[in-house]
Amino acid sequence: MWNVRFKMRQAGQFDWVDFYKEFAFKLVSYKEKRAELIQKVKAIYQMTGISMPTLDKDNNIMDIDPFTIFGLFNKGLKDENRIKILTAIAELFELSHDVPTSFDSIPVLNKQNATYYLFYTDRGVSDIDDLWELFVAALAYSEDSSSENKELLSGYFDKVINRKNNGTAKVTMGLYWIASNSFLNIDGPNKEYIYESGKLPLELVHKLPKVNSKVSASDYFSIVEILKNYLGSPQSELKNFNELSFAAWKYSEQVKKEKQAKNEVTESSAPRYNLPSEDTKESEKVDTSYTREDFLKEVFVSADDYDRLATILRLKKNIILEGAPGVGKTFTADRLAYSLMGEKAIDRVKMVQFHQSYSYEDFIMGFRPSASGFELRKGPFYQFCKQAEGDESNDYFFIIDEINRGNLSKIFGELFMLIEMDKRGRDLQLLYSDEQFSIPENLYIIGMMNTADRSLAMLDFALRRRFAFFELKPGFDSDGFKEYQSHLKNEKFDALINTVKHLNEIIASDESLGEGFCIGHSYFCNLIPNSIDQQVLSSIVEYELIPLLKEYWFDEPSLVKEWSGNLRSAIK
Repeated sequence: MWNVRFKMRQAGQFDWVDFYKEFAFKLVSYKEKRAELIQKVKAIYQMTGISMPTLDKDNNIMDIDPFTIFGLFNKGLKDENRIKILTAIAELFELSHDVPTSFDSIPVLNKQNATYYLFYTDRGVSDIDDLWELFVAALAYSEDSSSENKELLSGYFDKVINRKNNGTAKVTMGLYWIASNSFLNIDGPNKEYIYESGKLPLELVHKLPKVNSKVSASDYFSIVEILKNYLGSPQSELKNFNELSFAAWKYSEQVKKEKQAKNEVTESSAPRYNLPSEDTKESEKVDTSYTREDFLKEVFVSADDYDRLATILRLKKNIILEGAPGVGKTFTADRLAYSLMGEKAIDRVKMVQFHQSYSYEDFIMGFRPSASGFELRKGPFYQFCKQAEGDESNDYFFIIDEINRGNLSKIFGELFMLIEMDKRGRDLQLLYSDEQFSIPENLYIIGMMNTADRSLAMLDFALRRRFAFFELKPGFDSDGFKEYQSHLKNEKFDALINTVKHLNEIIASDESLGEGFCIGHSYFCNLIPNSIDQQVLSSIVEYELIPLLKEYWFDEPSLVKEWSGNLRSAIK
């Protein structure tokens, strides 16, 4: 453990602590200058060129709290963007500490619940004021842990944590950000490490109050004080909350890897129905006819939805299929292309997956290292356009998975204009060559986007103007799925599907989630009648559905427990 601590210090693992605390004390002066603070928040995104997240309804920001501002750089961001935001903050707020560059183990917000307040149409009059009072009281307590300061802090802690939008993990990580010397974050990794890992003495764990979704101030401070005393004793190799959180993070990462490996083994051994999964693309060459009727047999959507989908794509030429994970977006995209071509001509369908590092040079063309230095290489989109251009009598379909994970303006560059329907065939000079290039009229673009990842990359107006959007929903009630379910003839499978449909109703009605987080039908495809047993169904529940619920309701363990029990009971 000493070696771990030494490595942490050497790597500058906790350089963020002083920067965060300095920024926290700077924010105190804006308690009565919130309009000025809002302008500085907007300036951060102007300086960085990063799209500003939605901080209120229609981004009409009427008020803001300091914890939400900390959340701007403590959620799922690339380190590059995180550093950009912190650099802008350092400049705008005249901070003296160096901008941190290492962020491992710092707890982060759920991207779908990244404000500490409800939007102005739903929040109470004093909600944001109470957050400011909690913030100021916490900093005061971190400097002077007197009984008076503790009492004041406890009062606002209980007020804030019992608001609809907040919970144990969210509130305590906010306190940890601003004063990690005084406050422990009780997020998922820390909770698991403290209560379940066996890394801490059992007699110590038994002294700790149990943690629920909205821990009381009394229980929270009891946990903090017991653990702080232990960490300061010779018994503990970890000496403070920072080292504890880092150890918990490392432990959590290891557990994830072990579960993933177990999941892969289970999935590889489980028999499957002969249908491709959402994440699988056929690689074999097929040259058979493929009709609308074939599509409806394989894809669990209604005939009306297919007709609308096909019409929109024909008219717009660019479409994004959006929906919850597991609704079969990739599979639908492939089959949609085949149905419009009238055959499974896989040489006329090309798929790429966007990610946050994907660039114009990867997609269109750019210089790449070679044995002799650098050479100009053409990317998949350039090559596919040229292929389509030389075969005008046939349609071509370019499919982009996770389209919202990439910077579309950056990736398409000067060609972003040319993908519009009325700009097809127009020539434009490319960035890296003198060549005049155009996007042919017989090329169609299909993008896929998980609605559960909608805040990962804000979709600007330019993108929405160039693409039509079509939402795919779980297809449990489609004729195709009902036929598939009937073919399986398995009571436990039927019970599981009914339970998932009920679960989706709960997810859809949850204000922090919604329909975009409903569980899709693809989790239950690819099964064959004679191979469905307890092991197969249990693997779906234990290694696919329950981990998803833990991610959705990370700060509502009671809901995770309830629905995990419901799913398990369905297949007993």
